[in-house]
Amino acid sequence: MGAMEKVSLGIMGDTPQEMAAMARKAEAAGFDCGWAIELFRNAFTQTTFLGAETEKMDIGTAIAWGFVRSPMTMAMSAMDIDEISGGRFRLGLGPGVKQLIETWHNAEYGRPAPHLRETIEAVRTIIHAASAGESVAFKGEYYDLDIRGWYRATPPVRADIPIYTAAVQKGMSRMAGDVADGLIGHIICSAQWIEQEIVPAFELGLSRSGRERSSFTYLPSICVAIDDDYQRGLDAARSTLAFYATVKTYLPLFELHGFGGNAVAAGDAFRKGDIGGVAAAISDEMVECYCAVGTPDQVREKVSEVAQFGDAILPGAPTYFIPNEQIAEYNDRIIEVFGSASAA
Repeated sequence: MGAMEKVSLGIMGDTPQEMAAMARKAEAAGFDCGWAIELFRNAFTQTTFLGAETEKMDIGTAIAWGFVRSPMTMAMSAMDIDEISGGRFRLGLGPGVKQLIETWHNAEYGRPAPHLRETIEAVRTIIHAASAGESVAFKGEYYDLDIRGWYRATPPVRADIPIYTAAVQKGMSRMAGDVADGLIGHIICSAQWIEQEIVPAFELGLSRSGRERSSFTYLPSICVAIDDDYQRGLDAARSTLAFYATVKTYLPLFELHGFGGNAVAAGDAFRKGDIGGVAAAISDEMVECYCAVGTPDQVREKVSEVAQFGDAILPGAPTYFIPNEQIAEYNDRIIEVFGSASAA
């Protein structure tokens, strides 16, 4: 089964009821996994709810912020949700944004790749110990755990709950290959960036850890606006791409294709409070480089460019600076267009 036949989806909605309805639509269309996003909602709470609302589709966190909860809390949550969903949970962990981790959560960010590596190792150790009925002794740079006298009345459904992480740069991609079961891509990772930076890095990590490529799942992502009105779709995707262009650490991904100046201009406009100027800095050519826009056939062709490097694919609707109704429309189109492929 190719990546284009194994499709995931970010589950969205203004209310839990809307999220549940979207998840049920995706499940009925044969989608492989529904992912809960963490920013203004708790990813673990969402996946608990979605696990109870679905029956066959996997559900996961994409991405839960790994530094704002203890490994014990995350391990217990993962085991609980896996039990509620009947063994369908995927734990996606990431470092998040440094400023938000430190100011919103008053948590330590540290060095993101080593910190996340240790987080994943600690969470996995706790889950394995719970399965074996053993105590936990774990000591690292960020965690010093001594867990004794704790047990679950019923053992975990699975001792090896899949743990994914996210990456846009080499260091985090290598770390994913070292210790994670999978890697979720970012919508600003072009096919060329994936081929040159992401794949060689996680393959090196897999080699260093003595694992086969088949043991690892790479899930590239791409912004998708399926719209018969090409300009409308282009403008919607432009708004989302503009949001990410303001992040300085993403500049190399835009420089690769000659759009570094656009990204710098978008960042300057953002810091001046000129939201219109942020989007205006993003050219049509830049949107077409990173996003899939247009008719179903046009979108499929573009999505296939990144899907060729993955084991599955995660198309995502534009989400920034456009009306919620338009976001819902684009998500419905993704389910309609990609559902038939994933259900085939």
